[in-house]
Amino acid sequence: MKPAADPEAFRLVIPSQTRYLNLVTAMAKRASLVAGMDDATAAKVSIAVDEAVTNVIIHAYRGESDHQVEIELRFTPDRLEIRIWNTGGGLHDEDVVLPDPREYVKHPRKGGLGLLLMSRFMDEIHFQNLDGRSECCMIKRVS
Repeated sequence: MKPAADPEAFRLVIPSQTRYLNLVTAMAKRASLVAGMDDATAAKVSIAVDEAVTNVIIHAYRGESDHQVEIELRFTPDRLEIRIWNTGGGLHDEDVVLPDPREYVKHPRKGGLGLLLMSRFMDEIHFQNLDGRSECCMIKRVS
């Protein structure tokens, strides 16, 4: 099923707790399928959203569980936009430095690949801070 010609959007607000990640990633995968993506692409979008929300919980909120993470899914005829907001602080586009995956092969360690996965699985990623909130906007085009 393809989304309507006019943008359609809905929002989900979750507590900043990792136990809700499955709910968010299931929603992202299902939204990707509704947008017209195949199952493999929808799985990658789901992983990117998991990484983005995990980053908010772990880094922006430092694991504090009493905050909120707001997720918006916006459908257009040619893409799915996923915006994730928090009030714990965030990145700007100019702050993002992607790790070199060859270094991870040479020196394996846990964590640190979230931004790389997000950038590989999505077509665009933008970070900005507006009105006291940090936003991560990820876009996946429907081909």
